[in-house]
Amino acid sequence: MENKETYNYTQIYEEVAKISTKLMNGDREKMVEAEPFFGHFFTGMVKKISFEVDTLAVSYQDGLIVLYINPKFWTVDLAPILFRIGVIKHEILHIVYQHILAIHKYRKKLIFNLAADIVVNQYIKLEHLPEGAIFLSSFPELNLLPHESVLYYYNKLNEFQSKCENSKNPSELEGNKAWENLKNFIDQENQWQKKHKTWEAFEKLSNAEKEIANSAIEKQIRDTAKKITSKDRGKMPAELKTYLDALENNAKSIVNWRRVLRLFANNSSKTSLKNTIRRASKRYGTTPGIKIQRKQKILVALDTSGSVSDDDLKEFFAELYHIWKQKVEIFVVECDTKIANSYHYKGNTPNFVSGRGGTIFDGPIKYANEVYRPDALIYFTDGYADVPKYTPICPMLWLVCTNGIEVENIDAFPGRKVKMKNNINLV
Repeated sequence: MENKETYNYTQIYEEVAKISTKLMNGDREKMVEAEPFFGHFFTGMVKKISFEVDTLAVSYQDGLIVLYINPKFWTVDLAPILFRIGVIKHEILHIVYQHILAIHKYRKKLIFNLAADIVVNQYIKLEHLPEGAIFLSSFPELNLLPHESVLYYYNKLNEFQSKCENSKNPSELEGNKAWENLKNFIDQENQWQKKHKTWEAFEKLSNAEKEIANSAIEKQIRDTAKKITSKDRGKMPAELKTYLDALENNAKSIVNWRRVLRLFANNSSKTSLKNTIRRASKRYGTTPGIKIQRKQKILVALDTSGSVSDDDLKEFFAELYHIWKQKVEIFVVECDTKIANSYHYKGNTPNFVSGRGGTIFDGPIKYANEVYRPDALIYFTDGYADVPKYTPICPMLWLVCTNGIEVENIDAFPGRKVKMKNNINLV
């Protein structure tokens, strides 16, 4: 047990404040580059000295996102100022990219932690992070692309892990640096995995609390962006600048998702010919005549995992009602990791839905292909799960709920994608 009396808390807080100044203005003597965005963001963070973490870590307490600082790590283990700045930027980027609010949506938490670290460490110099940090170069055999989403890296690492664990010839993996590093990194006692332990506090939040935390993060990002000059903004890494610009200018890119949903449903129909004795054929003068009928048969898959809120479900069913009124046959399957319930939609919102577990998208797509054979498949979800193994044989629309993943992060999913708010792009 550390002796808390050994550390001067006031002095540590003063040194932390100086880091903010150095990040904003730079320090040639200490070889610190000016990075005003990180400086201003760090200034606005709540900091707390704590022995509950081994290094620095982000957690949630009393409605606030808090940066915990281990005093030994700060004063002894991490004496070089560039190391301190590197770890601070690491934690800030996890907040900015909202990894802390997304982890509960992924099944393999340790793999997600690696993917999230790969994302943020691309913005930090190798020499500014302690030994053992995770970089793209940690997995040379995977040929990972730079500056991709956390979902991209999660899927690549997940697939690689499964391939290696199921290998029929383990000797082929000898000397494989990516496999050796992956085994080391997914150890719960790995120092970088332990840094993510505090994220469990975010997993326990209700959907409403997550929305509040998400709003607070986006507000802090916008407030920080307003404080930096256009000149300083131009010095930021291009990918980070693009991401921040997208958050700020979100309202300028408007797509009416309700209109997209209804157009998709209305256009997903088949035309059939039916004999009738009510009238003769005008062309041939024979009976029975021919009547043209339009058929619409839509399969709706509801992601009923715990990360989709009741309010999101209510909003979706309200739109589904308008489609149903157009004489569309709608069959609903409720699915988290597997289909748990199915029924014909008759215009009524169910009192409750089944599931509330994890998420696997395969079941409804397979059901559409092999059993129901609809004219179209609409999948209502938050989008947080692995890429489906199946490809639909009918047109497909992914309707992502308000607090779901950004549609550009699910490019690999089959079909069209749109998000349930008026300020998101359609892919």
